[in-house]
Amino acid sequence: MGINYSVDADPDATAKAMLRERHMSHKHSKEVAREIKGRTVGEARAYLQDVIDEEQSVPFKSHNAGAGHRSDIDGWDAGKYPEKVSNEFLDLLENVEANADHQGFDGESMEIVHVAAHKVGESVGRKPRAMGRASAWNTPEVDVEIVVEEVDTDTDTESEDEEGDN
Repeated sequence: MGINYSVDADPDATAKAMLRERHMSHKHSKEVAREIKGRTVGEARAYLQDVIDEEQSVPFKSHNAGAGHRSDIDGWDAGKYPEKVSNEFLDLLENVEANADHQGFDGESMEIVHVAAHKVGESVGRKPRAMGRASAWNTPEVDVEIVVEEVDTDTDTESEDEEGDN
């Protein structure tokens, strides 16, 4: 049984990669995934590096209780700097770029057309408490899949020409 993606991608025009069972927050992963979708691999890498350096924040549209207001977010207020998730996503971007280069594409300039985070389980842990008791202290496990597609500059210029003719 192979690895299944949640979308069908054309292997002649796309490259894909996946992180499997990474110990990171599912909620943070969903927010970062939503934010990098539609960017090129190079833009996403620069953005995530800025998040790690706390120069730019990730807007938290859901799961934002306790998130501070950030002035660098346009059109939203709550944001955070999910460093651990950003590092994992940088690994994913490096992987998908290498896959794209291996397939003969320019991985740096490919556009992220699909990225999804899926919670796949928990790593069971225990935290010792007083009187010999122990509480569950589980760590979530997350799969993240990404599909990148070559940016078609010819159709962009054609559609702009058609708009100008009207």
